[in-house]
Amino acid sequence: MSLREFVEEMEEKGEVTHVKAQVSPSYEVSSVMKSFDGGPLLIFDSVKGYRTKVVANVCGTRERICSALGVTPENLYKRLIDAWRSPTPAKVVKEGPVEEVVEKADLSKIPILRHFEKDAAPYITSGIVSARSPDGKAENVSIHRLMVVDKNRLAIRLVPRHLFKLWSMAKEEGKDLDVAISIGLHPALLLAATSVLPFGVSEFSIANVLLKGGLKLVKCENVNAYAPTDAEIVLEGTVSTEKEILEGPLVDITGTYDIQRNQPTVEITSMMHRKDYIYQALLPSGTEHKLLMGLPHETM
Repeated sequence: MSLREFVEEMEEKGEVTHVKAQVSPSYEVSSVMKSFDGGPLLIFDSVKGYRTKVVANVCGTRERICSALGVTPENLYKRLIDAWRSPTPAKVVKEGPVEEVVEKADLSKIPILRHFEKDAAPYITSGIVSARSPDGKAENVSIHRLMVVDKNRLAIRLVPRHLFKLWSMAKEEGKDLDVAISIGLHPALLLAATSVLPFGVSEFSIANVLLKGGLKLVKCENVNAYAPTDAEIVLEGTVSTEKEILEGPLVDITGTYDIQRNQPTVEITSMMHRKDYIYQALLPSGTEHKLLMGLPHETM
């Protein structure tokens, strides 16, 4: 199931609120998100400067997460544990909906949000980053905050966990690390990306179990990485092993401003997306983020 299919399902259940007034991606969208924190799934129908709709609060309640997985709240952890114990590789296919448009990277075309007044820049907070080791034997899929630097560069908050290990392996070989950043995903993929797994076990294999074998992946056009065929947007790029930039501040999951650090830059070379893609936003200090990260997880 894709994000848009899940949104349609929530529409039928009356769990969606449409924001029809025009709002700016700078502060205004996040302000509305904060007002409805822990409430209905939100669809912003008119975002100033963009034709793209923004969806938010997709995983904003525990009940909505359970609905996405087709389980009762009492069986949520059992469902996750069963998936962690029996990872099953997703099917790789030749093409998918996300490849409807393949074009040169231009982050200014995407309504990436600036959340709070003292945030350093707009941030992608709902994207999952997938990467493989240089020998292709290990794959990691995890959520990281991504600060917009310019039209084709991001700064990634890279903590010393599995993606950092892949980055270090690439650095040892004198290479940058190929990555795919997928945005606009079914909740099962966001949950899987927060799973605690042994190094080398792909979180895509957990998402595939949660989706009852329905996850399909496509190899990216220009980097050695894989992405879900049903993603709304996939940014293809490389995490530099030499270039760094000052990242932050950003109001994080604690509700306070995190400190600034020098972090690796991500050079975005190209982007794939649906013709009528929707942008998925996640308030970094909101309930939705806390629900995802409150489960056993690989943190941001």
